[in-house]
Amino acid sequence: MEKKANCIFLVDDNIMYLNTGKAALQDKYTVITIPSGEKLLLLLKNNKPDLILLDVEMPGMSGYEVIKEIKANPETEDIPVIFLTGKNKAENELLGLTLGAMDYITKPFSQPLLLKRVELHLLLREQRNTLHRFNSSLLEMVDERTKAISALQSAILMWSAEVIEYRDEETGQHVERVQNYLKELLEAMSHTGQYEDEIAKWDADEFLKSSVLHDIGKIKISDIILLKPARLSDEERAEMQRHTTFGKLLLESLQEKVPYQTFLEYAKTLAYSHHEKWDGTGYPDNLRGEEIPLQARMMAFADVYDALITERPYKKSFTHEESMRIISEGSGTQFDPKLTELFMSISKKIQEISRSL
Repeated sequence: MEKKANCIFLVDDNIMYLNTGKAALQDKYTVITIPSGEKLLLLLKNNKPDLILLDVEMPGMSGYEVIKEIKANPETEDIPVIFLTGKNKAENELLGLTLGAMDYITKPFSQPLLLKRVELHLLLREQRNTLHRFNSSLLEMVDERTKAISALQSAILMWSAEVIEYRDEETGQHVERVQNYLKELLEAMSHTGQYEDEIAKWDADEFLKSSVLHDIGKIKISDIILLKPARLSDEERAEMQRHTTFGKLLLESLQEKVPYQTFLEYAKTLAYSHHEKWDGTGYPDNLRGEEIPLQARMMAFADVYDALITERPYKKSFTHEESMRIISEGSGTQFDPKLTELFMSISKKIQEISRSL
């Protein structure tokens, strides 16, 4: 029998969730089920799992109390923790993330979703360990430094995009298409001289790589809202709009750990401001005109166009021609007029990208 490389501690006072979680994971991982936070802490004295799935609401010690103990101990602080919870309020998720949790999974959970989240977080942990090993031998690897960091950076970026895409199955190849639309728009701006002084200061490769994180804040939006097969209520729409703020906060947290990364600054701008509108009616800050960062004004075209051509449970897909007409009509209200004209001029290239991915 093939040896199972990773060990997962599954902690929940409900036997049903222990059995369901173990059934989802046991074919690929060694799963130890634990009925309470107190027993988890005892077990951690002599055992170190690769990941902990931790229920929030338990008799005795709550999940919040347990994670405080885990993160306060140098021997266990680096173990990734994912909370399992029946609560889906943003303030509860924010508290857990502030205490050190990597993610939230809402109960009752889907077995395939649980397995995918675990796979992705273990992948991230492996990449972090690779980075730590790299740093420990940095003096011996000077010649390899640039290539290694770039490869790791790209892997983490694509991991983040995969998390988002897996949760929102309707997006398909959304992030890849958006990245290519932006590339075409940036090249057109360079050729025509639009905003040339500003874009000359950018690292174009880093900007384009960062675009895959523009919706990273959706990782904190409840599945109930994100996967709803109908139009959202006003309350749900307001909660969905918070993904821009969540994205900024997540990226700022990452910046504290990995400073001086240009692509993170670009990513934060895109995540926070890509839903602002030229006339000031967008969100989250109701910025107007050139108050909106240029990178975010560019992202608005790519993101809206792709949303228009993509079918959703609550709307049909628009044709390329219809989508371009809608964008053209939004010039001066939703979109930067100068960039609208430029985007229309590369219509054929945009259509080619949408058809190929």
